[in-house]
Amino acid sequence: MNTGLARLAVVTTVLTTTACTVIPRPEPPRVMSLAGVPSQATFDQALPVNIRVVTPLASDPVDSSSILIKPTPYEFLVYKKARWRDSSPVVIRDHLAQHLRNSQGFRNIVVDTSAATTGLTLLTELSAFHVDQKSNEYQVTLQLHAELTGNRSSESLCINNWAIEEPSAGADLDSAVEAFSRAGNLLAYELTEWLWSCVQQAQ
Repeated sequence: MNTGLARLAVVTTVLTTTACTVIPRPEPPRVMSLAGVPSQATFDQALPVNIRVVTPLASDPVDSSSILIKPTPYEFLVYKKARWRDSSPVVIRDHLAQHLRNSQGFRNIVVDTSAATTGLTLLTELSAFHVDQKSNEYQVTLQLHAELTGNRSSESLCINNWAIEEPSAGADLDSAVEAFSRAGNLLAYELTEWLWSCVQQAQ
């Protein structure tokens, strides 16, 4: 009886070991982010305001870490073995917040994870953040609705919309992320100028 149990244990161990070596380990996904630009001041003087940048509202599949491509008007696909470093709304939020800080146009810029007190809030909705495929041409589409509100009155001070289309050199991941980065930088520059003008007029 003991001999039979011992043999069964040996066979089980061999099978378990063999199974572990046969099943390949999946490759870790490439983790991507938007490339920023060198820090530089856009304004000579900072406006005396503190602004909270809230994570954009979004729905699936934009509200995910998937890098999306849209080969038809009706279907989303994802880049395999790759993802954004966080969900797309968080990536956009951090990108905008960094540009706003680099501009030195505001006393302080915080995001919605901060407990700091602010007088103004930047609310946004991210409705598109993907690669569009039209025949053999590719472009990144980024659509954002923005609204600046006063925290005391909840009044809307300024509202604006962006619909950015940035050509991509190809459908491959590296070309797509480069186009995503250019689109994100264009959005950040234009939103920063708009926000500064809005705050200045509201004072």
